[in-house]
Amino acid sequence: KNVSNVFYAEGAINYNRIFGKHGISGLFVGTVRQSLSGNEPTLFESLPKRNLGLAGRFTYDFNNRYLGEFNFGYNGSENFDKGHRWGFFPSVGLGWIPSNESFWTSNLKKVISKLKIRGTYGLVGNDEISNQRFFYLSEVLPGRGREFRTGYDFNGIKRSGMEIKTYANPNIGWEIARKSNIGLELGLFNKMELLIDLYKEERTNILQSRSDISTEMGLWNQSMSNVGKAKGHGIDVSLDYQHSITQDLWLVGRANFTYAKSTYLYYEEPDYAQLQASWLSRKGNAISQQWGLVAERLFIDWDDIANSPRQDYGEYIPGDIKYKDINKDGVVNDMDRVPLGYPTTPEVNYGFGFSLGYKNIDFSAFFQGSARSSFWIDASAMSPFTRRTRKDENDKTLVMETGLAQFIADNYWSELTQNPDAYWPRLSNTVISNNVQRNSKFMEKGGFLRFKSAEIGYVLPSKLLNKINLNSYM
Repeated sequence: KNVSNVFYAEGAINYNRIFGKHGISGLFVGTVRQSLSGNEPTLFESLPKRNLGLAGRFTYDFNNRYLGEFNFGYNGSENFDKGHRWGFFPSVGLGWIPSNESFWTSNLKKVISKLKIRGTYGLVGNDEISNQRFFYLSEVLPGRGREFRTGYDFNGIKRSGMEIKTYANPNIGWEIARKSNIGLELGLFNKMELLIDLYKEERTNILQSRSDISTEMGLWNQSMSNVGKAKGHGIDVSLDYQHSITQDLWLVGRANFTYAKSTYLYYEEPDYAQLQASWLSRKGNAISQQWGLVAERLFIDWDDIANSPRQDYGEYIPGDIKYKDINKDGVVNDMDRVPLGYPTTPEVNYGFGFSLGYKNIDFSAFFQGSARSSFWIDASAMSPFTRRTRKDENDKTLVMETGLAQFIADNYWSELTQNPDAYWPRLSNTVISNNVQRNSKFMEKGGFLRFKSAEIGYVLPSKLLNKINLNSYM
């Protein structure tokens, strides 16, 4: 089919067969995709985006007791050189249902109505590793480079040179994730079902910038390479419960819990151990971990400033934030940034709710929450009395002044109080660079629990619905 500037074609072959207690099925799917945009700023981006793919699945079932499945994807990406263009990503899964075995007696079924154990292992490929296209080609932009003059005394015509935006790298290829999972499905008393999944993931070939190499070689821009490695692990748990208390009264409950953590095994960075600044390393830290300065308190007076390490974030006076000199070199700078709080992505997500019904009336509610995450107040945007300009719909310049938030008005440093533990530093009509650095003072916990939804329902009597030719579905 051809829709606007996107072309997509798919073909599939499906096979199913049952031989007594043996069930076999297979599926092949081939895809061809192309998208084209006529409003792109560069030649590279204006070229059609194309990829091919072939996927397959084979499943085996013996008497609904022993299960097996094999999947694969064979995909080609235009982003990579012909030596790395195609990727083969297989996966295999096995399952066993002991509750369907002959030794699973009827008395045992009354207690454990279902028991299923399963496990999977496979590879997943990702070619959307950057906004850049065609890693194996070098992109050169005419007229975007540095200027030069002609002539004996360099007083001739001014010309603009070439800019090398990207450097060709035929060795860049697919990012690969190796995923494994062990799952348990447990049914109790024909009323409760518990699902538990433990998973582990290892990602390799993560695309990262080789900043040090680019600097040492004198390159125009940073070079890229598949050097990053990361690992992740977690658990997913879900619980469903349903029970008919009486003929007219019923209850349904549900809950879910997820814990997931991903950390870097390797990250392209300087050797911070040699620099005696190991706290700057991303290795072993969460992928969304943030670094910042440790705020000790606010400067009390000029003597306090004179007897403290120098801070390299612009001018500062009494009432501004005093940061901790982590490496004890007498200067507070980016070498003193440390991992702060939890990652910005929550490591724990959970929810729970219920539905209760009596005859034609039902009520349901659901709660949602997360934990183990941090976020930062944007001190630059919150700084009161600072002026900003913007254009309105008529291209007129508007001058806006940030208001004074109540939590700042209630607890800020002033010359009268000189409170070194005030929440907000001294007030100013300009943004103070020293005070808007990412720091521990403006870090907040991101965990929450909220009442997400509530619903009351009523089913109209069938006699009334029949009169107006309507049906009721529950």
